[in-house]
Amino acid sequence: MNFYRQAAEILDKLSLKKGTVKSLVLNPKVQDKKRMYAIVCETLKYKLVLEDVIEGVGLLKTEKKVNLSKSLALVLCHDLLLTKRGPPKSILMAPAASGVVKNKSRLAAELARLKVRRGVQEISDLLPASVKNAVTIPRYVRVNTLKTTPDHALRHYIRSGYRQVEEWSKTVMQDPHLPELLILPSGTDLHADALYVRGDIIIQDKASCFPAFVLNPPPGSSVVDACAAPGNKTSHLVARMNNQGKVIAYDLDARRLDLLKRMTGKAGCNIIQAKHGSFLETNPKDEALSQVEYLLLDPSCSGSGIISRLDHLADVATASQSSSEWEEKDRLVSLSQFQISIIKHAMTFPAARKIVYSTCSVHAQENERVVETILASHPHFILAPRSQVLPTWSTRGETKSQGNLTDEQLDSLVRAYPDKDRTNGFFVACFIRRPASISGYIDAGIKETRKHDRSESEGETDKEEEEEIREDAMESPAATSTIDSIPGHPKRRKQTKKKQRKRAREGKDVEASLW
Repeated sequence: MNFYRQAAEILDKLSLKKGTVKSLVLNPKVQDKKRMYAIVCETLKYKLVLEDVIEGVGLLKTEKKVNLSKSLALVLCHDLLLTKRGPPKSILMAPAASGVVKNKSRLAAELARLKVRRGVQEISDLLPASVKNAVTIPRYVRVNTLKTTPDHALRHYIRSGYRQVEEWSKTVMQDPHLPELLILPSGTDLHADALYVRGDIIIQDKASCFPAFVLNPPPGSSVVDACAAPGNKTSHLVARMNNQGKVIAYDLDARRLDLLKRMTGKAGCNIIQAKHGSFLETNPKDEALSQVEYLLLDPSCSGSGIISRLDHLADVATASQSSSEWEEKDRLVSLSQFQISIIKHAMTFPAARKIVYSTCSVHAQENERVVETILASHPHFILAPRSQVLPTWSTRGETKSQGNLTDEQLDSLVRAYPDKDRTNGFFVACFIRRPASISGYIDAGIKETRKHDRSESEGETDKEEEEEIREDAMESPAATSTIDSIPGHPKRRKQTKKKQRKRAREGKDVEASLW
């Protein structure tokens, strides 16, 4: 009976948002994890159907004396009505179980009446459309390059009986867009896999790997992960940085932050500073933050793109029935306002060069509309061109959600859809500081150089020398990574003209020497 009570506790925690199916099932206290995962997922899948049946016979009212909770009734009724084996005989003496079993005939009759009322033949036809039409996506695992390589991981699975192929739907392959990602069949159970146990691989959806991959901070960088827990994107950042530099990870939930520490510790991350608190309350001018150049923002969102797990079904009965269309619109407005505030705060970091914003939402209000608002109010940041944002990924910003965004700007955005891309629904935008802002820093550097020269020689920096300083600065990686990506940018045109004049002068000098 303990097994069913544990399953009921997991359902209760899911409804209270106190964990995910995976994290709760993998708790060390859960003994038969494979069986537990199956009953929790299947009960969630048929939750609405089972609730209708239980309510139809008044089970919870008639069995008050046996302390039968709603969640316990759900898991027991699942095995009683929807499986061939039914609950094991060893638990039938328990009061709660016996209270359900003695009502088996009434429950089965109510299930039959429900099928008649809905005009269906099979129990599976009673499932809501959101479950019935769900797209099956493969099992993605990110190779933790801090501990191993994609080639080593591939060899591991081939030795374990997998066959390497070129199509995701078969056995095992390396992802064509993200080299550190492997693709396995949907539903592959890896909790006992040697690579997973060691932390050599991390179970993470493909689209969820996009933000860190696009941000791509070089080793030695100073980075902020603003809404970090449970830590998969954080550990991915560290892997991209080769464990060199600093990642400051914020989260408001202390329990989830502890989970981040455990997960990133298992992954071998040594450069993370986990901070319990709100990113919005940070002071960008603090010494620890004033040098941050890269920021990853994955704030709370509607989660409307998530289809690969069943956590959201835990409260689907009450949420879908009680919330109106207007309430959903109000929720999206509230979420988008919060998302905008996160991005705006990130853009106040004085050294910020690159900011990646992502959601697991399919709603334009949380995606394209947020980007449009930010670009209109923060002209010192622009969207990175497609060449810097997964250029080979075909699904880009929605044209039907274009608003005031140009075609070029939409092409800079990344979208992912379950039915088309075989990932969870996802959105990524990459903001980079406008080159004019970089020019401001260069001007400050020239002034400092001039001041230094005066103090030593009391002379003035020659105009030509000033231009050389500016040209050298504009050719630095910090500037050219942004400027070179923008065709026709005035700074880029100026660079080109100066180089042409320089080459012309050199040509004349060479010609004179020949004569």
